[in-house]
Amino acid sequence: MFTLKLPAQAKNQPLHECVKEAVVGAIDAGYFKPGERICSTKELSRQLSVSVVTAHRAMQELVSNGVLDRKQGLGTFVVDQQLRDSRQNRLSRIGLVFHRESMIGDYYHGQIMEGLRQAANLHNAEMTILHFDSELTDHHSAYIYVNPTESELAYFGSRIEKSTPCIVVAAPSKQSNVVSIDVDNCDISQQAVEHLYQMGHRKIFYVGGTNRLSNNHDRYVGFKRACESLGLEVISQNVYEASGSRLDRQEKISLSTIFASQNRPTAVFAAGYYFALDVYEIAMTIGLEMPRDLSVVGVDDPPSAMYLSPTLTTLRQPLVEVGHAALSGLMNCISNGKEGHTDRILRSELVIRQSSAPPRR
Repeated sequence: MFTLKLPAQAKNQPLHECVKEAVVGAIDAGYFKPGERICSTKELSRQLSVSVVTAHRAMQELVSNGVLDRKQGLGTFVVDQQLRDSRQNRLSRIGLVFHRESMIGDYYHGQIMEGLRQAANLHNAEMTILHFDSELTDHHSAYIYVNPTESELAYFGSRIEKSTPCIVVAAPSKQSNVVSIDVDNCDISQQAVEHLYQMGHRKIFYVGGTNRLSNNHDRYVGFKRACESLGLEVISQNVYEASGSRLDRQEKISLSTIFASQNRPTAVFAAGYYFALDVYEIAMTIGLEMPRDLSVVGVDDPPSAMYLSPTLTTLRQPLVEVGHAALSGLMNCISNGKEGHTDRILRSELVIRQSSAPPRR
């Protein structure tokens, strides 16, 4: 019986890379043949004397690289070399273009990236991150614009061939030749306002970001429409537009004054997760008890939302699905042309937790 052996570990080389080399070496030596099922992750970790986590990571990367193929309920199999070569030859390079103020490492962009990554593995695509000012010297099969402003989309679009497939993620597209995958941001605000209204709130405050980004603009529009439809007056004193993706020190002081006033709101719709965190901080600083004195509804549902005190009522966006649908649709455009590919709008889910409650009488 053949037993795998771990190659000598080079300096600074991660251990999972050594595991990958051991598996690939066994395949090249003919110990694992095309179409044959290889040993389990647990058995691999035992033979190579590594942790199951290390073995799992190595196997997962080999699956992503097309060396192995994992079939649900059956096991992991060796991919035929000719099939691997043909897949590599068909590799599509996708350029990801983020707007200039993007925080790529945050939860919002991280979830979209996860959906893109899953679809890229499925469709044999390679993604590269580009800036709007990048020199377009490398050939890309297509481009994905993540939450661009109108001016950024027009600027970058003018620098590529009109026939090159493109798609906009997390923003609408006003260009006739570019489709979009987006979340209904007006609906996000409407769900939040209706939830607070049904609980009895009539003084609902809005905290959001700059209207230069479409999702911020649409959330404000949705807030205004929802209030008007419910007979709630929308005045400038009930709306606060921050200069960035969260409140700076001076903006927190301004909101503290509003929330501490006698005519303060009883509820806040924070049109972004960081804005919700800022509202929590302000409430704690000035001695407001949530949700007894102030209810809060936010946007996005990272794991930390469950550990806030009180736990956050929020609108959970289908961000992974947005990323997956965008890249899958783009690959379909590359294969079959743009015919029949249209804009798609997804809806968020209201997750009710402890930060929203009826107002104190």
